[in-house]
Amino acid sequence: MSIDWDSILAYNTIKVVRIRDRRLGILHLCFLVVIVLYIVVYSAIINKGYLSTEEPVGSIRTSLWSPNQFKGNESYCKNNTEPYPYQKLECVYFDDALASYPIGDDVGFTASTRIEISEQKANCSLLNPSCRFKTLNKTNVYLADIESFTVLIDHTMYAPSSQIQFNGGDLSGYILDQNGNEIQLNESVNVIGIQGKPDVLEIGKLLEFAGVNLDDPSLANSSNSIRYDGCVLFVFIEYSNTFSYDLKKIKYVYSIKIVDDTIYNIPEATILGDVSSRLYYKRHAIRLIFIQTGVIGSFHFQSLLLTLVSGIGLLTVSTIIVDQLAIRFLPQRKSYRDVKFQITEKSINNNNNNNNNNNNNNNNNNNNNNNNNNNNNNNNNNNNNNNNNNNNNNNLNFFPILLNNNNE
Repeated sequence: MSIDWDSILAYNTIKVVRIRDRRLGILHLCFLVVIVLYIVVYSAIINKGYLSTEEPVGSIRTSLWSPNQFKGNESYCKNNTEPYPYQKLECVYFDDALASYPIGDDVGFTASTRIEISEQKANCSLLNPSCRFKTLNKTNVYLADIESFTVLIDHTMYAPSSQIQFNGGDLSGYILDQNGNEIQLNESVNVIGIQGKPDVLEIGKLLEFAGVNLDDPSLANSSNSIRYDGCVLFVFIEYSNTFSYDLKKIKYVYSIKIVDDTIYNIPEATILGDVSSRLYYKRHAIRLIFIQTGVIGSFHFQSLLLTLVSGIGLLTVSTIIVDQLAIRFLPQRKSYRDVKFQITEKSINNNNNNNNNNNNNNNNNNNNNNNNNNNNNNNNNNNNNNNNNNNNNNNLNFFPILLNNNNE
């Protein structure tokens, strides 16, 4: 059996058929309207598909300031007679230089809440590998009223591709409260998002926005308080100019999240008279880690073109859906299928061969017809000749009769 390669390797092309059916026409029109609205209104305008976006980078400088007036006799202090659900300790009133460690951290800062202070001395030469410091005296204290310390946040953002750069003081800013609302602060101490002013926030207010109370149970050990063990907070600064259609308007928003199941402590050693005598501090603290993020957009024609082109696929899908409905589900599906799909004859070479064969057949038929006609003509001529001969004979027979009559 020969293989029909023309059928196996047939080429499918598009045929435009105008089906006069209002049901299909209305459905396809509805698809087109929805797709155009999605591409133009939603993707291009609402989602700003004409923008090329990037994540900005930046730098942060923070400073910790102690309050002008401390609150005394806090409930967690040992000299306070009020009940406290956790261990009470002696309270010390450190200024910002003693409360913050390490100093000069460019991604965050640490505000101590509890310090274990150990007086240590090495009664041996540190040149001896087996020499060790021994603890002579150890005290454990809370840093009183750490919530009243204030943090100054100076930040700068830069978008490399669009070359946009601003300092936080030149922009409008907000902070998310516990309900997720963007708010500005312009109080006597707390200032957030006011152009021309640096951002300043009390630690107590900062913890409030994060939903944290230092006298709540520790995230890692419920028998201790957060004040006792410390905690870690992420402070996100998110920049954006895509919240409106004016790309020159840029804002930033603070959001503060606590890291679950964590405590924070950091060691610090201070040399006293000589290297063999030191104070060893083990600080439990509030650790703030600043993370700059966001989206900065600028107009980009290729982004707009890509947004528009991506919608062409939806137009193709809508056409396929309407086609399948027409040829498979409607009562007139058989007639619609017949007019939509058409199978051509064989390929050109086969058609030429068929035409040649047909021509040969036609020629043979013509020859046969000519031969038949010639034979018929010859037969007719013979018949005519025979008839003529018969007529002549009859005439000859007739003449003798005439002659006989004349003789008589």
